[in-house]
This record gives sequence, structure tokens and C-alpha cells, in this order.
Amino acid sequence: MLEDIKGIRKLYRKGNGQGKKHRGKMNTWSFYELQRQIEYKAKWAGLPVKHVKAHGTSSKCAVCGSKLVPEEHRMMRCVMCKILINRDENAAKNILARGLRFDPNAPQVEAMKQFKDAESIVTSQEDGQIMSL
Repeated sequence: MLEDIKGIRKLYRKGNGQGKKHRGKMNTWSFYELQRQIEYKAKWAGLPVKHVKAHGTSSKCAVCGSKLVPEEHRMMRCVMCKILINRDENAAKNILARGLRFDPNAPQVEAMKQFKDAESIVTSQEDGQIMSL
């Protein structure tokens, strides 16, 4: 899973609270090239790549889904399940969960099994009869 990084340069503009030196360092990164290389290597290894929106992933608990409370040194505490977790690790877990949310758990041939009498069920439902299994 990859975070959708479109518009990331908007974070490093004048007036956003960073100094000129920091903005210069961040804007010399080739974000698209990094993303392209990851996609290339994943395709080479036969792995799928999905892009998900990362909004709110570091402030929501990856275990129970409740709001996290910030602590010192980039750590977050959940008041519901009482865990203390690094905000980046928590965000990575939430991004993974978002990406896997709609994936089937089995190959496509196993996900849809056909009944032997599926055609008779469809025709009986079209005729207005209800058939119990």
C-alpha cells in the first residue's frame, strides 16, 4: 500500500511554518520518482500496488479505531485500549487496513462458487415462486 502523494508539494510552501532551508530540502525530492521506483520494483516482483488516502491515519487507533492522544516523542496513547504506539507505525497500520479493506480473502475462482441447480433457482424466482434451500 502506498499513500497517495499527489499535492505533497503544497505542504512545503512559503508561509507554512518551515524555514527556507527546510523547504529547499523537501522540494528537491523527486516524490514521483520514488513512487515510480516502488511501483516498478513491486511489478517486477509480481506484487500489486494500491494507493490510499492517508488523511487521519495517524490520529485514529489501529487497534480499536478511537481517537489517539498525543504524547512526547511522536508517541500516541489510546484511552480506550491503553496502548502507546509511535504515530508513524500507527499510520502505516491504518493505511494497510484501508488498502486491504475491499480485497477478497480467496482467489476469484473460490470466491464465487456456483450451485448445481442455480439456473433452476433463478427461473423459479422469475416465475414468482419462493424456493427454500
